[in-house]
Amino acid sequence: MDEKTKATLTNLDTWKRGLFMVVFVITSGVAKFIVILLAIFQFITVLFKGQANQGLLPFGQNLSTYLYQISLFLTFKSQRMPFPFSAFPDGTPATELNEDNNEDMPTAETKTNTDEEMVEPESADIKTDVGEAEVDKAKDTKNEPSKE
Repeated sequence: MDEKTKATLTNLDTWKRGLFMVVFVITSGVAKFIVILLAIFQFITVLFKGQANQGLLPFGQNLSTYLYQISLFLTFKSQRMPFPFSAFPDGTPATELNEDNNEDMPTAETKTNTDEEMVEPESADIKTDVGEAEVDKAKDTKNEPSKE
């Protein structure tokens, strides 16, 4: 066995991370189970009340973000250990731009469907292959009275 392999195998930090990875795999399983229970509860709430329980929506988002952070740690994308070694997430996950996870590097938030801005068709500049003249023609025929 060469020296580099021997040094890697005896590195205490690597073995510590392996132990924490086992702990977070178990934690992830528990958190996924809670997400399943939450989903079932929300479905039953929608069946009987017609809408989801608004108080549980932020908890579901935070728990999903927590699972995302665990996944980043387990796949070596992040060196930062999730809760309880850091704060429990609040809101959407932040995508880490620096693979070394330097604390000084900026993070970009991921965008969810609720973050997107709705655009009204009348106010949007819609470009088509048809051309403006044919669009105007279609509008004129739509406004003409029917010839029945």
